[in-house]
Amino acid sequence: MSIKAKLRIFHRKIAPWVLPLLLLSAATGLVYRIGRAWFGMSKETGGKVLHLHSGEWLGDNGSVIYLLITGGILLFLIFSGLWMFLTSKSPKPGMRKSHRMLAVVFSLPLAVSAATGIAYQAGGKWFGAGEGTMKLLMSLHEGTWLGNTWRPFYILFIGLGLIGLCLTGLRLLFRAR
Repeated sequence: MSIKAKLRIFHRKIAPWVLPLLLLSAATGLVYRIGRAWFGMSKETGGKVLHLHSGEWLGDNGSVIYLLITGGILLFLIFSGLWMFLTSKSPKPGMRKSHRMLAVVFSLPLAVSAATGIAYQAGGKWFGAGEGTMKLLMSLHEGTWLGNTWRPFYILFIGLGLIGLCLTGLRLLFRAR
């Protein structure tokens, strides 16, 4: 069996298990940023939403492990999906083509968001990263580098992109069965 075939099988088998966690991460990230930027969400309520987003409900070590697993699997799904995209011919129009196009558009911002989210938690909790490093990681994670006006749009873009990928992938899964 080829590497591409093995990746496709593993991609299909692992994605449904992480799907609820990815949807939770996307939803809480969206609620936090949009709520704080556009709807005046209080810091207290925002803190509770971030508690869910970062896995803090699992404790210090648990939150890092949670993000390593969830973010690591997301990174695997991104890279295996891109590998399949680059080594396959174009599919017929339909859900698979929609899923592939979403993946191409969102792969870089999602990979950056996942990697910086993991690095932020692990760096802060396990490796004692400095304040400057932590600020840089969070700036990349949440799009602070775009400024206060565009940051919510960036989060909206990648959050809805991740939700779209989850839903189209779920549709492909159920269609295959």
